[in-house]
Amino acid sequence: MIRELFIGMGKERNYDVLPEVSLVRENQDTYYIGSAVMAHMHLFEKKQYTPTSYVAAQRIFSSKRLQEIGKYPLSTSFEVMLSMFRFGDTDGREALRFAIDFVCKAINGDPDKLIFLAPYELGLRNDVLSLGISSNRVISWNQSLETSLGNGRPTGYYVKMFYPYRHGIIPIGSIGFIESNGTLSVDSAFFMERLSFVREGLPTFYQDQFFAPLTNIVNNHEFFADLSFYEKNLWINHIRSIVALLVDGATFNSKGAGHALKKMVRQLAVTIAGKKLPHELGEKLILAANQCLFHLGYLNKIEYQKLSDTLIIKIDTASNQILKEKKAFIKALRSNQNNMSMEELQKWDSERGLKLEWLEKFAMQEGVSLSCPQKIKKHQFRNECYSFSETDRIKDPIQFIKESENKKMKGVLIKHG
Repeated sequence: MIRELFIGMGKERNYDVLPEVSLVRENQDTYYIGSAVMAHMHLFEKKQYTPTSYVAAQRIFSSKRLQEIGKYPLSTSFEVMLSMFRFGDTDGREALRFAIDFVCKAINGDPDKLIFLAPYELGLRNDVLSLGISSNRVISWNQSLETSLGNGRPTGYYVKMFYPYRHGIIPIGSIGFIESNGTLSVDSAFFMERLSFVREGLPTFYQDQFFAPLTNIVNNHEFFADLSFYEKNLWINHIRSIVALLVDGATFNSKGAGHALKKMVRQLAVTIAGKKLPHELGEKLILAANQCLFHLGYLNKIEYQKLSDTLIIKIDTASNQILKEKKAFIKALRSNQNNMSMEELQKWDSERGLKLEWLEKFAMQEGVSLSCPQKIKKHQFRNECYSFSETDRIKDPIQFIKESENKKMKGVLIKHG
């Protein structure tokens, strides 16, 4: 629905539709597509631009988020990014108008509830205000964060869009503007899964059609009964991401995407250390993941049997290996009279691949609390703006955004709006 709406609106406004490309890249500076602009960077590398515009729906993958998966409602490694690209504009109004029209239709939202973080640079704050947005819903700074398309490429500025929803705030879209030779190039990002669960009035995307087939299995199958809420989310996310990568040509032997596949499998294996994934359940998970991809708009022809056999073997092998490492760690812990130095714990990470949080979990199962230093929590807006718990309520969305941006920039910006 939302994908069709976005592409349809683009066609109505004479945007060309760009083809979607595979997640997996070969002989490139990155191993997989992490944003729609990465798939179409050639458009931004021209020296001169004529007025033209494009829309794209692009599946993306980010291995940087693997440690956040399951812990935060808006974190997922695989998702669909909807993007418009414009070239040759003299100001930001047309791009912003498209963004506002699309977002409000996509979520059945009220434009008067939108909040903008808009820079003074390139006249973007004035462009937002000229579209009828109230000034008290536009946050600006005397100095703004620059954005970049990569090393050696031109920089620009983002206009960010937010929408208050339930007990928090949803980052609903970003529109980047880059000036070159007196005209603007526009990049943008809208996340389909995020828009969809807001449109449907659901608490998170786990209940939406893009995750629900896996959510139903993981939350109701006895094999996962002893898993924590976070661990169940991990399975829902990772199985979907693994299948998406595999159907796009990734293998467990490839160095880039293959490394991400192995990391996800190992994260899953820790949750079931020593348990064997039933073959029938493995096949059901593959089928459910493919249903999720189908709802996202992908008609994948996959060999279920071969895929499930491969994945089950990988998970079972990792599960047995984790169990052996767990037993070795517990034995070492007991021989050290339930006390280990931070240096010793770090060796288990560097030499055996057991993350500190896993070691803490194994120790707690033995009734032992490790003396680990308090983790320094890095503030990330996406993880803080919307919680699984509805008691974590953001009372003043605009103030929350201002404080979050100040934390991001360590207080160096001066508020002007």
